[in-house]
Amino acid sequence: MKFMEVSSAGGTIRMSKIVKGADYFGTTISEDTAFALLDRYFELGGNTIDTARIYGQADPADPDGPTYSEGIVGRWLASRGMRKDVVLVTKGCHPDRSCVTKSRICKQVLDQELETSFSELKVDSVDIYFLHRDNPDMPVGEIMDMLDEHVRAGKIRALGASNWTVQRIDQANQWALAHGKTPFTVSQIQWGLAATTPAAWGDPTLVAMNDSEYAGYVKNKIPVMAFASQGGGYYSKKLMGLPLKDKILRRYESSKNQARLPIVKQIAEENSCTPAAVCMAFLTSNPLQSAAIVGCSTVAQLEDSMSLCDLTLTESQLEALQNPAV
Repeated sequence: MKFMEVSSAGGTIRMSKIVKGADYFGTTISEDTAFALLDRYFELGGNTIDTARIYGQADPADPDGPTYSEGIVGRWLASRGMRKDVVLVTKGCHPDRSCVTKSRICKQVLDQELETSFSELKVDSVDIYFLHRDNPDMPVGEIMDMLDEHVRAGKIRALGASNWTVQRIDQANQWALAHGKTPFTVSQIQWGLAATTPAAWGDPTLVAMNDSEYAGYVKNKIPVMAFASQGGGYYSKKLMGLPLKDKILRRYESSKNQARLPIVKQIAEENSCTPAAVCMAFLTSNPLQSAAIVGCSTVAQLEDSMSLCDLTLTESQLEALQNPAV
C-alpha cells in the first residue's frame, strides 16, 4: 500500500492512497456488508475511511430525515476497537439535495453537524473534517474562523475543502496564514482516469479536476482525495463488454475517455492486473500527491480495486493516459 502525508495540527497524518468511501452505507449497502467491506479493506492494507453527515441519507427528498453512514462506521469502529488505527474523515454543511445551489455553511449548522457526527461516529474528534461544499458568496475569513475554532478545541486535526476550486482554497489559505488561523491542507474533488465535468453530473456545485485545477495543485502542493475515482466502473465494464448505466454514460462517455480504452487494456495486460487496478495506479502514481476513494459495494469489487495497490506507472504511461490521441 502507498501512503501520503497530510499536514495537521500537531504533526502529519499518514493516510493510505486508497481510501474506503462510506457513501450508501445503510441504504444500498447493508450494515453487514459495510462491516465486511471495512474488515477486508483494512486486511488489504488501507487505513482511511471517508464518510459524511449526508451519506446514507434515507430519503434524499427529506433533508431532515435520518442518515446512516456515520452511525454504521461508528458501530464498526467501536466493535473492532480500531479508532487508533484509522484515519477518520467526515464532512459537513452539504446543501439540501433539493436545492444544491443554496449553501448551508454557517456557524450554527457547522457546530450542530460536527457534534452530530461525533455522536454517530462515537468519537470526540476526527482526523480530517471537510466542508462538503463551498459558498463562493461568503468571505473566506468567516469560514476559516468558524473552522479554526474547532481545530483549537482539539476536535479536528486537519481541515479539508471538498468541491472547492483551487483558487478559493488558495484565497482561504492566504487569509488563514495572514491571520494566524488553520489553513486547508487537503482537498477532495472528482478526479479519475474517466474524466468528466460538473455539467455532465448536473451539479454546478461539484468541482472536477481539469488542467487549470491540476496546475493549481501542483503549485500549492496540497494533496487531493479523488472521489468517483473509478468512474462507475467505466473502463472495467467497457473492456469486459458489459453494459453501463445511462447515468454513467452521461457522465463519462467521451472521445477522450474512449481513446484511453486500448491504453488501459495494454497496461493491464503488461502488469497482469485488471483495468480497475490501472485506474487506481493512475492516481496513486501521479506526481501530485493523491488518494483514490473507492466506493465498492461488494468485497469482490474492493479486492479488484486493491488487487495491485503498489503498482507504479511510468512517466510515459501516465502521459499516454493523461493525453491520449483522440
